[in-house]
Amino acid sequence: MKRLGLRDLIAAGPRAVGRYTGTLLAVFVVQMVVAIAVMLAVATVLSQAFAHLPLWDDAVDGDTLALAWCLRFARAHMLACGGIALGGLLLWGLASWFLVGGLIGVLAQKPEGRGDTARCFGASGATTYLKYARLALCALPGWMLAFFVWAFSMNLVASRIEYALTIPDLLFALVLGTGPALLVLHLVETISDYARVELTLRDATHDPGVIRTYLRAIVFVLRRPVALVHAALGWIAFALVTLVYAYIAQGHPMYGAEGAVTLFVIRQGVCLARTALRMGVLAGQVELGRTRALAPPKTEIKK
Repeated sequence: MKRLGLRDLIAAGPRAVGRYTGTLLAVFVVQMVVAIAVMLAVATVLSQAFAHLPLWDDAVDGDTLALAWCLRFARAHMLACGGIALGGLLLWGLASWFLVGGLIGVLAQKPEGRGDTARCFGASGATTYLKYARLALCALPGWMLAFFVWAFSMNLVASRIEYALTIPDLLFALVLGTGPALLVLHLVETISDYARVELTLRDATHDPGVIRTYLRAIVFVLRRPVALVHAALGWIAFALVTLVYAYIAQGHPMYGAEGAVTLFVIRQGVCLARTALRMGVLAGQVELGRTRALAPPKTEIKK
């Protein structure tokens, strides 16, 4: 089988996005519905706390002192907003197992037509959902390691952050503190991605089990640095899209209902671009995952 290079993995992304644009939009709509639900709930809580306070208008316009006073005035409401956001993230995390499983199934089987694509998406997402849940437990030690590395690194640079005199000094200290943890997290997430790919690609006769699949994914990723580089390029592009949006939005406040709608549309466009990037990375990972040898089936001991 042909050994795929970085260029092949990158090229698989645009092909998949162009071929399954409808599937991409369907996943994006689900993400948008969750985001709108969280936004409406947070807006309701904030309006009850701050709608009668003119000081809140100054806080929204960028007055740091006014924002501090408002936050101090309604701590319970801010905690409620945090709980709503956490619930939204948890809901999206649970839904993403189904969505990612469906996407990988579509990218792997390459169905033709909307009906076949929808059936493939639903069947693959339902089949792999519980497997992905168990896979998340396998990745939990890696997340704990990333958190430990982050705490250790931040402790080393705590004095530099405390006594930083300029913004570049502060940013440099933050990079030193978070960089090692991000590298560990990148490794853990890439391993999980390739474990998901194998769980989706392999049929029941070649299912080695979730734990064994995760261990095989660790070996596979460590032996092929191109997998880490490819995933890293995806995250870099993801960050660049976010930074470009932040740069364009800087110094352009949007007031009133028209500004809020415009800002919402722009943000959803950014989210769509990031979703397309994620789908493109998955397409490359599926292509690389195809080159792996089938795991031997589990042997049953007969009594």
